Amino acid sequence: MKFLKSHSLVLATLLSAGLTLSACSSDTASPAPSASPAATTAAETTAPSANPNADAQSKVKPIEFSMYVNYDWVTFHKWDDLPHTKWITENLKVKVDPIEPNGAAAQKLNSMIVSNELPDVIVLDRGKDVERLQQAGKLVALDPYLDKYPEFKKNIGEQTLNLLRSPDGKLYQLPNWFISGDKGNGNAAYIVEKKIYKALGSPKLETWDDLYAYLKMVKEKYPNAVPFDAGEVRDGADVQMVGMLYSGAANDRTPGFISPGAGLIFGVPDGNQLKSIYQDQAFLDTVTFASRLYRENLTTKDLFTQSREMIKEKLMAGRTAVFAAYDAVVEGLGREANNALQAKDPEDGYLVIWPIHKEGVDKNKVYPSGYSSLGWNVNVITKNAKDPEAIFAYMNWASSPEGQQVLFFGPPGMFYDKIEDGVPIPNDAYIHRDPKAYDELHIGEYDWNGNTSYVDGTKAKREQLLPAEAQDWGAMAQANISFKTSMNTTAFANLDPAPNSEEGIIMQRLKDQYKQAIAKMIFAKSDEEVKKVVEQTQQDAVKIGYDKVLAWKTKVWQDNVAKMGK
Repeated sequence: MKFLKSHSLVLATLLSAGLTLSACSSDTASPAPSASPAATTAAETTAPSANPNADAQSKVKPIEFSMYVNYDWVTFHKWDDLPHTKWITENLKVKVDPIEPNGAAAQKLNSMIVSNELPDVIVLDRGKDVERLQQAGKLVALDPYLDKYPEFKKNIGEQTLNLLRSPDGKLYQLPNWFISGDKGNGNAAYIVEKKIYKALGSPKLETWDDLYAYLKMVKEKYPNAVPFDAGEVRDGADVQMVGMLYSGAANDRTPGFISPGAGLIFGVPDGNQLKSIYQDQAFLDTVTFASRLYRENLTTKDLFTQSREMIKEKLMAGRTAVFAAYDAVVEGLGREANNALQAKDPEDGYLVIWPIHKEGVDKNKVYPSGYSSLGWNVNVITKNAKDPEAIFAYMNWASSPEGQQVLFFGPPGMFYDKIEDGVPIPNDAYIHRDPKAYDELHIGEYDWNGNTSYVDGTKAKREQLLPAEAQDWGAMAQANISFKTSMNTTAFANLDPAPNSEEGIIMQRLKDQYKQAIAKMIFAKSDEEVKKVVEQTQQDAVKIGYDKVLAWKTKVWQDNVAKMGK
């Protein structure tokens, strides 16, 4: 779960971040650029007054470095095959050599650590792996570069950087898809297949009762469709369907409260304390409803085993009636599926709806996304890097508005010819683009230094310049729904205890317990059985030491509140 970026800390996420994941093939040619991307530099298309970080490009040094992204699902296209990264090579003399996890990220990282064959840069979650690398002396301290390349600190903010410092007081990690200011972001969403929805009368879909009734209609009228599906389960424990439903089970809930995953909370705020998720009525209501959907065949039977590709295949074929996830729905899976279906039939696609909630819950207090000023995840530079300063100089540029213009909106002259007030003004190539073909350019891939505040604000301004038929599905879904239903969770940063600490050992046992327990809850034969499993899980969690972990997490949370002056 990427709670910050996409629920983004996650899902961050994804990613909100605007990362374009693998797309299907197409015979449709991509729109012709209005000018050669290599022929025009950002400096020539951007007035200094429009870009306060113009100096960032002048500080970039020629460098080729390796990068490993520590997530199972990550795949890469060749750096030189993408228009924006090709521009970076030709204009900045920078090239990134990706190392793929091949579906086994944790094992690959461990192998690289043991063999001391670390890449130059690693992208990973904040927390235990970062501190493990730092304590082993594998990471470069970045403080010496902050004043020499000030754009980075200016864009992120000193308060955010201070929250990322290690116990020795030094900074070893740079936030990815960070937020400046208090504007939320998020990629979580409920999306509904248009043709099925219209054929069934476009009924109201606001509450759990509405959803249940609609899914029963889908099951009866469309036996080959999956009534309700969700993002894949992460680490065997992060069940996105449960998280999405939980966000609507009571006021002021968000999926990160109940997930034991890295960078998440696994405790429910109650005053200035965190309490057990198993004693939260909203959690009990959620798993009871989810179990009912499962045993009545209203959701996929592959809930715990399906891969992202399996989910994507169903979405792209229009065989999923309702889909809910916090992992890059409006920027990733949902956007690609919508564009693919609309390319075949303009009347088809997916509707983005306001998050569904239990009867009696305030619709304006439902938060399937979460965001933090710290962003989604972090980049670290290892001591294997021959020129860490050159890598930092590139990251400094990449995270600036100038860098994000290239990485996220494409190279100058392709889909914009000028910048006004920091906004790439869409040209005819963008206005008349084929959305599916545009996706297949993979603009946004390799943007692992994402500046959420700039990208989200700029994206919204750009879309407002377009006629309605040319507006981006994902951008409008974010502006109208997912950003408005995202909770600020910055105060809950750094709630992962060190793996070798007493709390860390207990937390691992609690996570293992949760993996087993959540499956038992979903697979239960009755509502009463669900309740018994939850009660037994609470008793066993106390014996494992959950209260001790909650006390530790509460202290960190309250210390963060004090640091933030709240």
